[in-house]
Amino acid sequence: MRNDICTLIATYADGEEIKRRELEIFCSRKSAGRSEYYAAYAVGLKPRLILEIDPLDWEFMCVSGEQPNKVIYKDKEWNILRDYQKNESSLELTVG
Repeated sequence: MRNDICTLIATYADGEEIKRRELEIFCSRKSAGRSEYYAAYAVGLKPRLILEIDPLDWEFMCVSGEQPNKVIYKDKEWNILRDYQKNESSLELTVG
């Protein structure tokens, strides 16, 4: 059940300006799995947690061509390290 709230953030260039688009969505938090953690750590990434969201929210942000690259969760801004669609109703964001 997605009972937390997070904010997807897409940054993009508009001429000489860097603009930021945000979308507040529902999510649920999961811990980063052991194998996922070690695989990412081996290439220099530090995954902290996984947020599960609705894939339609992700697609809505990608409509204009920018893919979200950050997420705000519990008042902290995280980089999105990986997105993985588990099935048609669930997309996981690995953040760190």
